[in-house]
Amino acid sequence: MPYNWFIVIIWLAASFFSLAFGILYYAQFILPHHEGESWLEGVAMLLRGGLQLSPPPKRSINSEEFPGQRFLPISFDSLNAGILRSHQVLAINQGTQFARAAGPGYVRLTQGESIGQVIDLRKHVRKQEVTVNTRDGIPLDMIVSVTFQIKQVEQKESDNQSEYPYLKSAIFQVSQAGSFDADNELLPWSEQLAPQAATYLVSEVAQFTLNELSREPNLLNGVQNRVRRLLRINFDSMGIKVFNVSVSLRNLPQEIIDQRMENWRAPWQSQIHARKAVGDAHKIRRIKQARAKAQVEIIQNIMQNIEELRQKEDTPLPQVVTLRMLEVLDEVISSPSLQEHVPGPVLTNLTVETTNQMQSLLGPTDEGEDRDS
Repeated sequence: MPYNWFIVIIWLAASFFSLAFGILYYAQFILPHHEGESWLEGVAMLLRGGLQLSPPPKRSINSEEFPGQRFLPISFDSLNAGILRSHQVLAINQGTQFARAAGPGYVRLTQGESIGQVIDLRKHVRKQEVTVNTRDGIPLDMIVSVTFQIKQVEQKESDNQSEYPYLKSAIFQVSQAGSFDADNELLPWSEQLAPQAATYLVSEVAQFTLNELSREPNLLNGVQNRVRRLLRINFDSMGIKVFNVSVSLRNLPQEIIDQRMENWRAPWQSQIHARKAVGDAHKIRRIKQARAKAQVEIIQNIMQNIEELRQKEDTPLPQVVTLRMLEVLDEVISSPSLQEHVPGPVLTNLTVETTNQMQSLLGPTDEGEDRDS
C-alpha cells in the first residue's frame, strides 16, 4: 500500500518504453532502405497514421486538388507515402516551386513537399472534332487524332531498368506546361495537344478547295504531316514527343453530297444520250436501207415479169403494161365490195372510158383487132 503510486509509475514507464521500442522495431519494416534515412522517419509515419482520428475524406472524381490525384493510392492522403505503378511519376513541389520527380515504385514526401501532378508515362491518344472551311467556303466536319508521350531515354542510359525510362528534365518541363481553358479551369499537359492540332488543321485546310482535297489524297496526307511538324516544334520544348497525327473527314453536308452526285451523274447521262442518238440514227439508216432494198427488189421483179410477158407474147412493152393494167382494173371493178357501193351504170361508164383511154395509148390498130376488142 505505501508503494502504490510508485508501482503505478513503474507500470506506466514500462508501457511507454514497450510502446516506443515496439514502434522503433516496426519502423524498420515501413520504409525501404535508403541511404541517409533513419528509423525516425518511419516512426513519424507510424505516428501520423496512428494519431489520425478519422479516415480521410473520399475523393471526388470530378474535383481534384492536382491533376491525376484520383489515380494515386489512398495512402498518400494519410501517410504522404505510397507505391506508384510502373507508368506513374510524381511532379513534387517544394512550396510553389518544382523540386523533383519521383516514381515509379515507393515514394514518400518529406516535410514541406506537396504533389504538383501525377504524370502518366504511357502513350496518349487524344481526338477532337473540329469544323473547318475550305478555300471555297464549304464547311467540313473533321476529326484530328494525336498520339504522344513523355520523352523517353534509351534503356541502356537509364539508371534503373524501368518499363518507361523517362527523361527527368521532361517531367520538369511538363509540370510547368499548365494552361487554362475557356472556363478558367486548369488544363493538364495531356489535354493541350488536340486543341492545338485542331487550330493548325483549320489554317491548313483553308488553303485548298473541296475538289482538291477529295480528288488528291496526297493533299490530306500533306496536311497531316504539316500539322505533325508544327506540333513537334511547339511541344518539343515541353518534354513531349509527338508520334503521329491523323485527320479524317467525318461527313459532308447533304447539299454537297447531292451536288457531287449530280456532277458524277452528268457525264454518264451525256454518254447515254449520245449512244442513244447514235443508235437511233443507225436504226433510221437501217430502215431506209431496207426500204430502198425492198423497192429495188420490187422493181427488179416487175421488170423481170414484164420482160417474161413480152418475150412470151411478142408484144411491145407499152402494150404489155397497158394490158396488165386493164386486167388489174377488171379485177378491181368486178370485186363485190366495189359493186355494193357504186351503182352499175357508173361502173359501166367508168369501164368504157378507161378502156378507151387505154386503147388510145396503144396507138392505131387493125380493123379486125378493133372489132375483136
